[in-house]
Amino acid sequence: MAPPDPPAAKPPYSVAALVGGIALVALLVMPRLAPAQSGMIGKPAPDLTLPVAANADASGPLRLATLRGRPVVLDFWASWCGPCAVQAPILDRIARRYEKQGLVVIGIDVDDPPDKARAYAKAKGLSYPIVIDPGEASKRYGVDKLPSLVVIDREGRVAGYFSGVVDEASLDEIVAATL
Repeated sequence: MAPPDPPAAKPPYSVAALVGGIALVALLVMPRLAPAQSGMIGKPAPDLTLPVAANADASGPLRLATLRGRPVVLDFWASWCGPCAVQAPILDRIARRYEKQGLVVIGIDVDDPPDKARAYAKAKGLSYPIVIDPGEASKRYGVDKLPSLVVIDREGRVAGYFSGVVDEASLDEIVAATL
């Protein structure tokens, strides 16, 4: 009787880990390589007036035109969006890093009621203003994917437009250029 065959060697990592690693690289690298194409680049940013949900004066709406002279990052997101959850802490670090240089980051929740947006901001420890979009802002900025970021320079012109998660180094570079 022949001895049994030795057990087959298991690969050092599972297929799921490999697929997960590839997905993570794509999530972090692809937005850096291919920013969303937008006909808005270089054009005046559409004005918005949106109700505040968190981290700003909730007694009245936030109006984008009042921020003219300061660079602004608009972050279109929703609480159910996984990539949005990845990007939120990146935006918070950018907001804190450049606050003294005048940068304003505004989170625009496109799908949640104010109380849910407020709870999300608190749970994530976000410091930047969160506003609610009843649909007008996302239409005016052509947002069809989440998250989407719009970078507006001091003159009120769109300097950058990105869909998907933007890594911190790329966003830092874009924001620094608008300062």
